[in-house]
Amino acid sequence: MGLFYVRGSLTGPTGTREDTEFLVDTGATLLTVPRSMAERLQLAPTRSQRIMIAGGQRAVWPVAEVRLILNGSETTTPCFISPEGPPLLGAVALESLFLAVDPVAKRLVPVDGFVGVVRRAIRKTAGSCFRLERRGPVWR
Repeated sequence: MGLFYVRGSLTGPTGTREDTEFLVDTGATLLTVPRSMAERLQLAPTRSQRIMIAGGQRAVWPVAEVRLILNGSETTTPCFISPEGPPLLGAVALESLFLAVDPVAKRLVPVDGFVGVVRRAIRKTAGSCFRLERRGPVWR
């Protein structure tokens, strides 16, 4: 696909903000922040996750939440905290901002959200049964 970078910014839980260049990596699950940047942003890991690094190495990295601003849109997204390396923009962050990769032009492009089609859903509440059916764009 080819590598390319995009500019954006990250904001930590205390409001510390840092502008950076992200390497777009659709093979990465989450946004990845190097430890030195995570410390400056005062990110607080909430858990750890087993990962596989490209090349087959396995490790356990901390996971935190960070505010991401990219192309005028923003979202809070989970991020891996890596020992070193560039900030990576992974699939979850891209999808959260409704962005996809144009590999030819090496740029991010907006996309529509997607919801799988549900033909019929049945919901039971307090002894009653309600049936929702999709008729065109309207649920009845």
